Amino acid sequence: MSLLDFHCRHRFPGGFELDAAFALEHRVASLFGPSGSGKTSTLLSIAGFLRPQAGLVRLGERILCDSARRVFLPPERRHVGMVFQDHLLFPHLTVSGNLRYAQRHRRTTRPIWPGRVVEVLELGHLLDRYPRNLSGGERQRVALGRALLTGPQLLLLDEPLAALDAALKARILAYLQRVVAEWKVPTLFVTHSQAEVRRLAQWVLVMEKGRIVAAGPPEEALSRPEPLTWKNSLGPTNLLRLERVERTGDHVTGWVGSQAFYLPLAELPDASPAFLQFVPTDVTLSRQDVAGLSTRNHLRGRVCQLVPVGQQVFVAVDIGQVFWVEVTPQAAAELQLIPGAEVTCLLKAHSLRVVV
Repeated sequence: MSLLDFHCRHRFPGGFELDAAFALEHRVASLFGPSGSGKTSTLLSIAGFLRPQAGLVRLGERILCDSARRVFLPPERRHVGMVFQDHLLFPHLTVSGNLRYAQRHRRTTRPIWPGRVVEVLELGHLLDRYPRNLSGGERQRVALGRALLTGPQLLLLDEPLAALDAALKARILAYLQRVVAEWKVPTLFVTHSQAEVRRLAQWVLVMEKGRIVAAGPPEEALSRPEPLTWKNSLGPTNLLRLERVERTGDHVTGWVGSQAFYLPLAELPDASPAFLQFVPTDVTLSRQDVAGLSTRNHLRGRVCQLVPVGQQVFVAVDIGQVFWVEVTPQAAAELQLIPGAEVTCLLKAHSLRVVV
């Protein structure tokens, strides 16, 4: 049986229609797509804040909504925790009060202990503060802790990083990874950031105009032309997991399999896992290794996919993990880039960014 089954239709004033169907079997999944595609409406239908005009929502063996049988459980009976983009903490309660409220309204016996939530999310020094005295990242951590302490069977996150700057996004992503690893709560999160999907999700549902247009592992589902051009004119975001990072003399080296990336000297993370982020335009392709260049990163890989998008071609290269390179159609033809072709990828160290 699936963790979650969803099939709902709802027409909104103005003509937009949500008509989406999916079944989730993976513990961490993402709803990905451009603004206005129906992602948040889907979460609201699962949580019970939107009553669809027709459809079925089933969480495990429990029916949350079945329009044919006139079943509609209110939000407080669904055992679903939801973290909204704007946090929605109780302003008159301290952090400790917000967390205690969640404990008092726990609907399941799931063993999530308050002390451990405070420890994992590093909330101990914030317990006596009110929401108005918290930063955006701190409020997000409190909202996540409050949702966890209700003992949810499913955790829903509505663009949890949208209002944060790059440094805070990286930190909150690390907290989310700790939560997923610690409590193994099935999680569905909404985003239009490819980096967030590639870093956190096991499965991605791509939404467009109220419908699911693709589903699968991130590398597969995000390889369609539409996701490649959404949100970022530079195309897909590359995010490689570094298996280890070490300092040797006056430089830092990160490893993906047996291949080494020379990194900026300052880029030595103090936490793990670490990820290497760069854009497709930062990579130059060659069919053979090239000597006599200042570019230090020469990585051998194999072409596994080509996706033409307008006057560009995005080339997926497998070096043990897959990343994307942008070339012109003329360059793709001249280099005879086809699936299976062996290539050398050239990346300058200063174009690489390590995130944790």
